[in-house]
Amino acid sequence: MKQLQRRQITKGLLACATAFALCGPAMAQSVLEGVTNNSKITVATEVAYPPMEFLKDGKVVGYGKDILDLIVADMGVELEQLQLPWDGILAGVLAKKYDLVATSVAIKEDRVAKYAFTRPLAVADTMLVKRHGDDDMAGLDDVNGQIVGVELGSSQAQEVEALDAELKANGGSGFAGIRGFKSTDDMRLALAGGQIDIATIPSFSLATMQEQRPDTFAQLANIGSGTLFAWVAHPDGVDLRDRVNEALVKLEQAGTLKELQMKWFGFEMDLPEDYLPEGAL
Repeated sequence: MKQLQRRQITKGLLACATAFALCGPAMAQSVLEGVTNNSKITVATEVAYPPMEFLKDGKVVGYGKDILDLIVADMGVELEQLQLPWDGILAGVLAKKYDLVATSVAIKEDRVAKYAFTRPLAVADTMLVKRHGDDDMAGLDDVNGQIVGVELGSSQAQEVEALDAELKANGGSGFAGIRGFKSTDDMRLALAGGQIDIATIPSFSLATMQEQRPDTFAQLANIGSGTLFAWVAHPDGVDLRDRVNEALVKLEQAGTLKELQMKWFGFEMDLPEDYLPEGAL
């Protein structure tokens, strides 16, 4: 009887070991392996950031979109692109709702340990813009007492808060208010409609905004010291990030990135190779 029980236990252990051997690799599948095995990559994009990513005739276009299509082709997979608002888009990649955030994410010290950042795709100053024809403001000396708009959770919001503190430290009143918006489109509409006095955008966006809405927006001043923009994957998706970087290096070496920068910005950008702060994934 005891011998029979030992045999049954042994068979049970062997069955468990076999099941683990069969299921273990699937359970341990990496993000890149999942993309490769499914032959599909799911990305999230905020399509309200011209000329990086925006809608034109119902289609996603822009500098980032052109790069994304080339990378997906290099990977040999199908693209599923989700159009999502900025607020919550980073939380979504942490929740593994998609494989990659393929939209303009500023590389910041408080983010690099939370997300796997790709190589930078673009660099820009933060620009304060006003309504075209508003002669009451000519520069930073005139922003005290004005209402400024920022996109919630953006790098521009942090720079505006720092500017507000600087204005007050220098004896000014600072901004009369800092209003947060869920999207840059909402912020631009508020500026055009007079709900705010100033909006914040990356410096490379002004030309496209003026092309889309002539005689509506004008440059006021640049703030900040230059922000690098990249894409991000889940912290478990370093392998996917590295695969994207591999494709980006090919595009850079072929001169394709410079060509796309001229196409969408009208100038070339100097993107650093050493771009991640200490402690980054």
